[in-house]
Amino acid sequence: MISMKLGDGLLSLATGYCRRLCHGLRINTAWPPGALPGDAAAEKPLKTFQEFLAESYPAFHRCAQRWTLSPYGVVYRWPGWGDAGSSGLDPALLLGHYDVVPAEGNAWTVDPFGGEFLDGFIYGRGALDMKSITLGILESADTLCRRGFKPRRDVWIALGGDEERTGILGARETAAWMAREGLRFSFILDEGTPVAVNQISGISWPLALVGVEEKGYLSAALSVDQAPGHASQPPEQQAAAILSRALLRLSRRPFPWLLTPVAEECFRRLGDYAPGIAGWVMHHARLLGPLFFRAAGTSPSSRALLRTTMAITQLSGSAADNVLPSAARAVLNLRLLPPWTVDSALERLRSVIADRRVAVTVHGLATDPVRAGPVKEVVEGPGWQEIRSAVDSAFGSAVLPGDTGLGMSVPALPFLMLATTDSRHFKDLSPRIFRFSPQILTPDDLSRIHGHDERISLENMDRCLGFYTALMEQL
Repeated sequence: MISMKLGDGLLSLATGYCRRLCHGLRINTAWPPGALPGDAAAEKPLKTFQEFLAESYPAFHRCAQRWTLSPYGVVYRWPGWGDAGSSGLDPALLLGHYDVVPAEGNAWTVDPFGGEFLDGFIYGRGALDMKSITLGILESADTLCRRGFKPRRDVWIALGGDEERTGILGARETAAWMAREGLRFSFILDEGTPVAVNQISGISWPLALVGVEEKGYLSAALSVDQAPGHASQPPEQQAAAILSRALLRLSRRPFPWLLTPVAEECFRRLGDYAPGIAGWVMHHARLLGPLFFRAAGTSPSSRALLRTTMAITQLSGSAADNVLPSAARAVLNLRLLPPWTVDSALERLRSVIADRRVAVTVHGLATDPVRAGPVKEVVEGPGWQEIRSAVDSAFGSAVLPGDTGLGMSVPALPFLMLATTDSRHFKDLSPRIFRFSPQILTPDDLSRIHGHDERISLENMDRCLGFYTALMEQL
């Protein structure tokens, strides 16, 4: 456990993990607006962070092989002592990233790249997403190497430098490199959902929500062209009005409800921790059908598990108030629930809009959902058992924020990852991909991810170390 001395604002740590995290947070790895790949100034902090890792974890770097593929990707192989290829000894892959999203410094109460310690928290962009986890992986490996530990199987670690910008140069290129090397993995673990507290309506029990599937990602651009001109002589059919009608049709006809096998198993297990009738409803989701969807659909978090969602995120037209725009445009962000794909979702948008004047195209990178195999095989196969055991070891009987009681046991539940992760680029390298962040996060904590005053508690840092140490000891 982390030992600390507080009172006069000073912190002393036996492990140095906090000191190293503060250092890592001071390296601003946010991508500058307008910079292009190959920009030396933009890539310099990414290279600096890679070298910071090498300098900070010498024991692990003596034990492992290291490949620096680019500023956006660094790969490690920690050789195991077992016979590679034997049953159960296929390598495992742990993923992380060291880039962060930009920060609005004037909206923070501290320097977002100051790596400051205040009142039991370390503040800085990336404190939660996800430098604390990236360093936690290497911190655990370095500690085990110093103890003389060697894993039974090969453990690979791949860290990306552009996850927040879709991972095209980092994770995707790393996955392609691994495919060329002929690598296949028993399982893959990336960042994901944390131990949730008061995030699911009616359930206060802490739950380790381990993503076994990931929704697809699609930003769709809707555009309507028209002849530009003076606003004093508008056409009878204006582009903005045509676009507005298209958006209204889409909002009135959302994607249909679906109960996927992963969602059904998740709700079934959630029912064990929900009180009264709510637990019974969760246990019998498929039997209740439309009644279940009506009940669950009142919560945004539950709704996201049960349908492809669509958010209108951007609208644009003329740059001046007295000029007709040459085009009216909207961008919709969709998170695709299996079995919806990018192609089938685009076709549905066009069908619902039913207006040839509205062009519907892909905006940026789009990816299909990453589906899991049969749920029973996933929760009984390689990876799940090790993750569940590591959760038990790191969390045990967790004391909740503000809780003065004895704490509560933390079960692991299969979950649908609603956001996208770098792991989607590795889907062809393993049939089992898990997404989990070993932290107990409240709704307030979650609002700080990509928000203001991002921070991590010392307790969560301790849990992160405990989780990855226990996981690696099983590999």
